Amino acid sequence: MARNYFIKVLDLLLFSNVFIACCAVAQGSLSYLLLSLPMDYAVLAILGCATLALYNFSMILARPQYPETSPYRRVRWIFRHERSLWGWTAVALAVALLLGFQLHLPSFLLLGAVGAMGLAYNVPLIRMKGERRWVGLRQLTGVKLFYIGAVWAMSCVLLPVAEAYHDGFAIAWTQVGQLAAWVFLFVVAITIPFDVRDIYQDRYYGLKTIPVLVGERKALALSAILLVIHIGWVWASGHALDVRVALSVTSLFCLLAILFPPMKKNEYYYFLVLDGTMLLQFLVVWAAN
Repeated sequence: MARNYFIKVLDLLLFSNVFIACCAVAQGSLSYLLLSLPMDYAVLAILGCATLALYNFSMILARPQYPETSPYRRVRWIFRHERSLWGWTAVALAVALLLGFQLHLPSFLLLGAVGAMGLAYNVPLIRMKGERRWVGLRQLTGVKLFYIGAVWAMSCVLLPVAEAYHDGFAIAWTQVGQLAAWVFLFVVAITIPFDVRDIYQDRYYGLKTIPVLVGERKALALSAILLVIHIGWVWASGHALDVRVALSVTSLFCLLAILFPPMKKNEYYYFLVLDGTMLLQFLVVWAAN
């Protein structure tokens, strides 16, 4: 009984995208820690609510023809609770907008740009050459992974920095660029296994992701290379030893989880273990500090 209740709560957190929203808040908090800036809780709330709204909207927009027969437990769960998710999405969007209007104008414009990029990922805005159908940016050859990495870096690093700058705090711009690159590398690395999982489905729908283009083994090798680069760059940085150790250990854990999965590759592996490394990064650095 207790186990069933635990699984239901876990499904709610993971499949409703509350967990990934918490990961966005954690990444924003990590930016404040690593850049030695005071945390702006309004910005962190915006990050969480905007992430929740965008991820839910993207999932609902990508509704398959028969979601109840999907092989993915997450898809079946989402469309059993679709009406509730619309409500969650509306509330999250309203809170993000309400708080967003309190930002300085440049920060608000950056938030709008990130939101537009998130929508353009799935919303059919581009007409495929030689075809009659319109697609989102995720359909462009090889773009998906790097697009996701760029959106996360902009939202979790540049947005907090932009607001802090206009609040009058001194900004170490070299460190900002370095941190944005770290977030980009890390997010791309942990997203590759998701595309490997979907390789056959993506081939069927003509979606040319990195694993579809180069194959599963080379894609996972790319993920490993990106994490090794991340570890090396972190270790060569000027951050305190405890911070470098914390970030390196987290990336090493992620590398081992990708190359030697600690559990069956089900939804919990992808949405709890891999996505959870973004939350783990913050917790380990915070504990080290």
